[in-house]
Amino acid sequence: MNNKYDTNDLPYVVNTADSYLFDFDGVLADSEPFFRKSWNTALEPWGYSISEEDYWKYWSSLGEGIEGEIRRNGLQGIDIQLVKDRQREIYRGYVNKGLIPLYPGAAQLLEILSSENKAPARAFCIASNTSSSLVSSILTAGGAPVPLIVGGENLKKKPAPDIFLRAASLLGCIPSSTLVFEDSWKGIKAAETGGFSSVLVLNRCNRRLDIESQFVIDGIQEIIDLLAGGNMQ
Repeated sequence: MNNKYDTNDLPYVVNTADSYLFDFDGVLADSEPFFRKSWNTALEPWGYSISEEDYWKYWSSLGEGIEGEIRRNGLQGIDIQLVKDRQREIYRGYVNKGLIPLYPGAAQLLEILSSENKAPARAFCIASNTSSSLVSSILTAGGAPVPLIVGGENLKKKPAPDIFLRAASLLGCIPSSTLVFEDSWKGIKAAETGGFSSVLVLNRCNRRLDIESQFVIDGIQEIIDLLAGGNMQ
């Protein structure tokens, strides 16, 4: 993984940005293992499963989805729409049962940003390919505040920049003064295409992937430290 700028510049960038956009899956919620599980369950009638390594790279980061899996592996006879419908139903079941965990510190981060006493005040939003209703349910189950959410419904998904551009528009901010926190290639690409500065947030799934971003940090606690004026380790 590469970053284009000296990480020592990041505290300045964080503290001078007018607004923040946060991806959800892989940044605030440890949900990707449950997405993989739901896809594998949906694919069981065809006797097929997605390996962990392929899922992190091709699905979670590159966003190739079931179509990419079929193309790469020459799979035959899979009903794509039926698999997608089954996966959505299975994953929503996980959400409704409160099984999707937030990363440690996610609720604290959102509480800090949501506080009326935070200084200086900054607009922020969750901007995710996942539907806003699912994001809201996971946050509520995790005891976190529910801020403005722009989900993937009715918008082109990342790596298209539409979700981020819509979020910035709702916040009344321009991309050049908005900082995006992401964990995937598709998210970093969407930020770059939209004219946003990007921060790659490392997690246990993306550490071995070659994702290039302007800045790289090691998890949510570093975001909290930066917002508090602390230094990264």
